[in-house]
Amino acid sequence: MKEKDFSRISLRARKREEYRHELRKFISEGSGHYRCRFADVAYELGDMYRKGEGGMQDIAKAYYYYLQAEYAVTLRLQVKRRGEDEAFLAKVRLVLTQLRRRLKYGSERLYCSVHPFVLFQALEEGHELIVSFRRMKSGRIKVIGARLPKGSVHGHHGSRMLITYDHFHYCELRDFVITYAQNVQDIWYAHNPDCISVDSITMVMGEDGINRTEFYHKGKMVAYICAEDYVVSSGRPRYMRF
Repeated sequence: MKEKDFSRISLRARKREEYRHELRKFISEGSGHYRCRFADVAYELGDMYRKGEGGMQDIAKAYYYYLQAEYAVTLRLQVKRRGEDEAFLAKVRLVLTQLRRRLKYGSERLYCSVHPFVLFQALEEGHELIVSFRRMKSGRIKVIGARLPKGSVHGHHGSRMLITYDHFHYCELRDFVITYAQNVQDIWYAHNPDCISVDSITMVMGEDGINRTEFYHKGKMVAYICAEDYVVSSGRPRYMRF
């Protein structure tokens, strides 16, 4: 029984490794890389989470990967129109519609969360960010994060990132991400607020609803924000309706 369980876990781990490999190619500069298998692997990983293959079932995570598959195959079709890709896109969109109903996601233009999820996504796979903090007239703190290049893929430095906004029903390749801290009680940074290197973020949840987001670089805290929540604005094209 233990051997069987290990085999199931290993199956998902192998698929995730394949996913990371294809993602590195997909985010590389140049539309030619959109021809890679990233759309297919993202869909297969979504299937595993939807069906509970290789681990626990998680339809929210499945929806996340299906959105990436939809976006990737759409870009692939822009490079070359193929009947099989058009059929694949229709299949992905059917599954997305079914899961959207189950998850009861609406058509929000703003999404609030207790943590800055776009920054967590930008940090995935061991990347580092340059983060800047801008105080707005409204009292919000605008947090901008840009990924630092990490090696290269086929001669291209990959600072781009794939950000998935599941509550907005889309994802996109970005050079930077933006989120706004709301109801800020305190903010501190060690050095220049326009250029802070960050390699990890930790959330400390407060009982009073004010949570502390701690920014670290090489094990040392370099900034923190005490805020109630974070808001992200949808950049989804207006023609997309759900």
